[in-house]
Amino acid sequence: MDAEHLEYFKAALEGRASVGWNVWFAANQQALAQQLSRPALLRLKFSKLDEAERLLAQTGIVPRSTAGKRYEMYCAEFAADVVDANGRPLPALWRAAHGGAIGLLADGEREAGQAKLLAEFRRVRKRGLQQAHEWLADLCFEGEMELTSGNAEVGRSLLAVVVQAGSGHDLLDATAMIARELLERHG
Repeated sequence: MDAEHLEYFKAALEGRASVGWNVWFAANQQALAQQLSRPALLRLKFSKLDEAERLLAQTGIVPRSTAGKRYEMYCAEFAADVVDANGRPLPALWRAAHGGAIGLLADGEREAGQAKLLAEFRRVRKRGLQQAHEWLADLCFEGEMELTSGNAEVGRSLLAVVVQAGSGHDLLDATAMIARELLERHG
């Protein structure tokens, strides 16, 4: 495999890539098809950065583990119609997430954005504890990604909602504790 492909894998897994996985793979798929067996190419296409990490390990390259890696893996899961030319989430879709709460938070309207998120949590909570747990865990992940790789203020606000909504029940408290630790660690 070309060194430039391995360099991209390493950069992506360290959160330093200038373009996301899907954009890079689309641009390099033909070259990879000439260098890899069909099964290896398909593993790379569908397992994405997990397979890239395995291929790097086979060559003795171990990327540094960073929050950027999780962000790249997160972005790699998006469909092509919701990302920009660099493979990052489209700003309009990002702002519209959670009924527009993200846009409110990004505009500095913290109270309004958090109120919208808490109302969404209450609706999810009515469907059951398991759904509430999954929703909080997803919001916690979004908050961590924003805090470490995106808009830090939005990330802090998302994590604050997780802390507030998750307190008071054993299943939800664990996620609230994770959010609290992230807020303490990243100020």
